[in-house]
Amino acid sequence: MQKIKSYKPKPNYFWSVSSVAAVLFLLGLFVFISLHSHDLVDHLKEDFEMVAELSGQVSSEEIDQLTTAFREDELVMDGSISYVSKEDGLKDLSKELGSEILEADMPNPLSDVITFHISAEHFSPEVLSEIRDKYQQSYSFIAGIYYQEGLIDQVLANLDRASFLFLLGGVILGVLALTLIHNSVRLALYANRFLVKNMELVGASWNFIRRPFLIKGVKNGLMSGLVALVALTLFGFVLLERVPELVQFLNLEYLAYLAAIVVGSGVLINLCSTFFVVTKFLKMRTGLLHA
Repeated sequence: MQKIKSYKPKPNYFWSVSSVAAVLFLLGLFVFISLHSHDLVDHLKEDFEMVAELSGQVSSEEIDQLTTAFREDELVMDGSISYVSKEDGLKDLSKELGSEILEADMPNPLSDVITFHISAEHFSPEVLSEIRDKYQQSYSFIAGIYYQEGLIDQVLANLDRASFLFLLGGVILGVLALTLIHNSVRLALYANRFLVKNMELVGASWNFIRRPFLIKGVKNGLMSGLVALVALTLFGFVLLERVPELVQFLNLEYLAYLAAIVVGSGVLINLCSTFFVVTKFLKMRTGLLHA
């Protein structure tokens, strides 16, 4: 007579690792954006240009004097100062409007200008206004200093709004990540609930029972983190291929932090979830294990 083998469910660690890796992938994207958002905001601030328009005929000594003053000003970004003569300005304008503007027999309507940018750490509407007033009052040959005031106020307001929404999204994503990973670990260990209880009934201590499950949890967390890192790396290569300009914002130090956070989160969350799930099974009465 053929012997009928009893069905013994086994924990499905494959789906547990896969689901945790998917959550860590999303978490990694959020961390990547969070780490680089400061550099991106600084780039936007330092991209605003201020233009000092010079009046009439200005001597080279006066131009050098003003350029030196800008260069020594701690509020002005290093290397951002540029002098553009009205002749060079007309040539640049002709590239946009056509060469006919150079051939027309008319006086040059442009003025000599010096352009510069404000460092991100000092950037604010108040500082821009202060710099404009200070230099216009100190140098009589400056006809005016101009910048897009309305645009700056709008961009700063949008950045504050985006920061709040980003923080709120991070909190929601963190709660969802913890919940999903915990549920994945709980479902993976559900098939071992009878084994956990039987080991307790034969006299094994709780620490002894938990140890192999915790080791398995660490391995699964490490594997999930590495899978998520591989997925993030592939996603990054595809994104850089489509948008090469993003290379200038990459920070190798931030990428190292990202790898540590993703792998560390996978290991730590799996370890804690495994500990609490196994402890929960140990505390349950035998009759409730069949539920």
